[in-house]
Amino acid sequence: MTPALTRPEDVKDVLGIPFSDEQLEAITAPLEPTVIIAGAGTGKTTVMAARVVWLVGSGQVRPEQVLGLTFTRKAASELSDRVRTALKRAGVVDTSTVDESGEQVVMTYDAFAARLVSEHGARIGVESDAVMISGAARFRLASRAVIAAVGPFIHLPRLRPDTVTERVLALDAQLQSNLVDAGDIHALTDALASHIENAPRNRQGNVYASIKDMTAASHERIELVDLVQDYQALKRRLGVVEFADQMATAARLVDEAPEVAALVRDQFAVVLLDEYQDTSSAQAQLLRGLFSGPDLDHGRGHPVTAVGDPFQAIYGWRGAAASNITAFAQDFPKTDGNAATRQALTINRRSGPAILDVANALAEPLRADPAMSGVGRKLVAPPGTPPGTIRAASFSTWPEEVAWITDQVAAAHHRGPRRTDQARETVTRWSDIAVLSRRNADIATIYAALSARDIPAEIVGLGGLLDLPEVADVVATLRLIDDVTANPAVVRLLSGSRWSLDPADLELLGRRARQLAGTGTGVPLSEADEMAVAAMGTDPADLICLMDAIDDPGDLDYSPRGRAVIDQFGAELRHLRRLGDQTVVDLTRRVITTLGLEQEIHASPTLSRGTRAEQLAAFVDAVADYVDVDGDGSLGGLLAYLDDERERGVGLEQALPTGEDSVKLLTIHRAKGLEWEMVFLPSLTAKTFPSDRGASVWPTSADTLPAVLRGDADAIPQLTEVSDAGIKKYKQALSKEDRRSEDRLAYVAVTRARRVLIGTTHTWRPDTQRPRESSDYLVPIWAAAEAADQLGAVAADRAETNPLVTQDRPAPWPDQFDPDAYARRAAAADAVRRHRDQISRGQPEPGWSDPELNLDEYALVQAWDADVERLLTEARQQREEPELAPLPGVIAATSVERILRDEDGYRRELQRPMPRPPSATARLGNLFHAWIEQQLGQDQLVDPDDLPDRVDLDITDEADLRHLQQQFLTSSYAQRKPLAVEMPFQLHLPAHQQPGGDLIPGRVIRGRIDAVYAGTDGHRFQVVDWKTGGGDRADPYQLAIYRLALADMHEVAVDEVDAVFHFVRSGRTIRPESYASREELIQILSDPIHGQQ
Repeated sequence: MTPALTRPEDVKDVLGIPFSDEQLEAITAPLEPTVIIAGAGTGKTTVMAARVVWLVGSGQVRPEQVLGLTFTRKAASELSDRVRTALKRAGVVDTSTVDESGEQVVMTYDAFAARLVSEHGARIGVESDAVMISGAARFRLASRAVIAAVGPFIHLPRLRPDTVTERVLALDAQLQSNLVDAGDIHALTDALASHIENAPRNRQGNVYASIKDMTAASHERIELVDLVQDYQALKRRLGVVEFADQMATAARLVDEAPEVAALVRDQFAVVLLDEYQDTSSAQAQLLRGLFSGPDLDHGRGHPVTAVGDPFQAIYGWRGAAASNITAFAQDFPKTDGNAATRQALTINRRSGPAILDVANALAEPLRADPAMSGVGRKLVAPPGTPPGTIRAASFSTWPEEVAWITDQVAAAHHRGPRRTDQARETVTRWSDIAVLSRRNADIATIYAALSARDIPAEIVGLGGLLDLPEVADVVATLRLIDDVTANPAVVRLLSGSRWSLDPADLELLGRRARQLAGTGTGVPLSEADEMAVAAMGTDPADLICLMDAIDDPGDLDYSPRGRAVIDQFGAELRHLRRLGDQTVVDLTRRVITTLGLEQEIHASPTLSRGTRAEQLAAFVDAVADYVDVDGDGSLGGLLAYLDDERERGVGLEQALPTGEDSVKLLTIHRAKGLEWEMVFLPSLTAKTFPSDRGASVWPTSADTLPAVLRGDADAIPQLTEVSDAGIKKYKQALSKEDRRSEDRLAYVAVTRARRVLIGTTHTWRPDTQRPRESSDYLVPIWAAAEAADQLGAVAADRAETNPLVTQDRPAPWPDQFDPDAYARRAAAADAVRRHRDQISRGQPEPGWSDPELNLDEYALVQAWDADVERLLTEARQQREEPELAPLPGVIAATSVERILRDEDGYRRELQRPMPRPPSATARLGNLFHAWIEQQLGQDQLVDPDDLPDRVDLDITDEADLRHLQQQFLTSSYAQRKPLAVEMPFQLHLPAHQQPGGDLIPGRVIRGRIDAVYAGTDGHRFQVVDWKTGGGDRADPYQLAIYRLALADMHEVAVDEVDAVFHFVRSGRTIRPESYASREELIQILSDPIHGQQ
């Protein structure tokens, strides 16, 4: 057969894409190891897809011989779709005769490792049926291991259990990512002991503090390693693994069973490695073992193409080794032993030239790094690209900066036709705008400002949600339930808008706490007492417990209101602590109810109350994910998980923005791989961005793996001398590495913008004592904006004192963000108090004896009073028989049938959620779905408790589960390769006008599709829903929802999507006679009977 493609230019013709010369060179490169340094926005995914087209179309490989690996399911799905579409468009394969087994294989690195272990683990005695866990599940299990540990422990008891949990997980992840075991830690600690003992002392002959810290860290690390081993043992006992465990096992498998590598190379003639700069040492070792051996017989010269950008290597703290991509050419030599070919993509098709100039300026220090020699070339835009707009502004205070950003967002959103001079700086959708923050803590403030202006906004990721006032109050209350010594939580709650305890009363409460903790005289602990406490390793502040003072406030001179608040607050917390044995989900919901947050949100006068309610619901959903693998999740473990998410919750498989038309608020780490028309970079101040926190230093940080044991040890700074001077020198070297990490993050941030980039800064915050300098990263932004006359605001001469802190000036407590709303509430409260006082004194109600009222006015007042009495009567009846909760804006797909069958019952559950007893049948059903996902070779297995809706009856025991598995293996679906498994979706049902004129709001239906296969009989896709119960009945609305959602996601007609139930027990596949349409679903959920608002 004559190849369809014979010249490089043919790829342009068949795909209709005007590839640049550098792209074409990468696409048509020879079949040999190659590394492509692809700058931001240079079209690497398009190039990879086109390379597959070239290799297949020129007859060098068949589609099924291509293996593509990337990091996220989103990226894997996108690359697979691009390749499939490109092959079809190019016409180089007959897609009508090629089934799934003849397609290219694209998956995540983790899924690939899981597949290797599943297929070949038995060669080294590894079970292949373990269930995958991630995210909150890791904290659940690690928390259990910490609580169950028997010790003895000498150094860890000074830490809270949740802190120990975080450190165990941090150290475990590093061990797995670098293929290090506990024995290596013990051996290194023993080797260091003599060096520490002989370390030089100071002039007084005393041991330096840094050496003492190193000694303590070494001992603590040994105890942490022991807990890591307990955690690993618990996972083995429960039959669960993490992705890092699976990757380490796969690397060991290839090392110990080299025949596996030969089989993989025989199967895949070409390998594409995406985002190679984010691979860990374990991943790189696995790939080298598979595709780059010492000679030709063991893989040297195998055609591997790695694509990535060292300037976007921002996950080093998560185990990624940025040096992997720069070392690729040596790690994957050609067949003749020479270094692999290096190519570059530099033409950015995303951003305007002005934006690229800023990016190039920020990357200049990276290009100057000797390790980047010959790697980092400047980005350029294609000829004729509009320049883009750079704007900058500086402010005296952070609130002024936030207000200006809010004004600019509002002004940028333009509906309808735009003038030519407006086109470059306005957008038609809110979702074209993003605010990217260096840290989660700033997001809540910006969200509140946007919401106050009724601008729809979405916080992407759990970390940002945790700083929202409503969520922060819930977390503070949960923290007090778990730990009565959590003084910051007490202060937050008492000083908040709900309790508004006067500062004078709060100070008295602190004095009482010191009395109870100290000598009883109301003075702080003596110096001797503090020294004694310090010798025991306890912070004196930890002994002062505000909750003790709340339980026993004493006879200090509190205000009458302050004493009442303290008593009520204490009673409420005691009540909630008695509920501490409830599940974390039920306890969280109880806290929300007790704090009255839902009513507070619904009473908000702003249109953003719906979004605020959704954000609170999103937090509850995140807590609901925290359900232990065997049904037990501790509150302490949940809090540790939330703390980690707030500080570091930015992984490679990260939360993605929804399709809602809203301004996106997220951290820069979460923004990698995304892009927007307009990007704001707020708080560009020194010590914030670049951050001054830096990475942990292993000599004094027990949960940090010693650098000498890391897989990339040759590419990172090392401690060369165990001495105070040596540790200082090592910290200085690490500081330079930290700055390079921040430089890469700045480069990523700027290159997210297509048309408009706006950087802002400020000098003062309410909590700062010294003025802040502007960030170095603002310098090129400011210069570009100034040259283009685009400076939005320039702060006046810098004040040397904080203007946000005033002296001797009365102010309301607490400070109210929305003074108008506060004034309305205060006026309403005063009116109620006056009315109540009049009644208590026996005075007639206003109007009854007013001599100025005539008869008509008197009758009108009587009518008003009758209306009031009627409303009060209705309110009393509703308290006795509460009104059912309205249907929410977001509904689970599996709830639609329940709404039709028993809407009142469904709404009663919404009004007052009741815990459901643990069900063995539900757990086995969930395990079956998780097993199927593993069997089908997908990347992320579902935690058994993450699928609460999948409860099919009649699964009675483990043997029954095995029977279901055997039944599935004999079905046709087991032999086919799915396009997706457990695919999450959101189906948007638009708002519409009812015949009576009422506007029914839109709704979102969320869920997961069990499996999606290539369709047959004229269908492009087939949706399959597994049913494990007895009988052959199921809810047809489920399939209707799945069809519509999949059609929307892929932008195809719904008739191109087939949908069936597969009943695993009977082996029957049933297709409903008809499916509900979108209009029918809208009517079902908006009819006054069903969609009451």
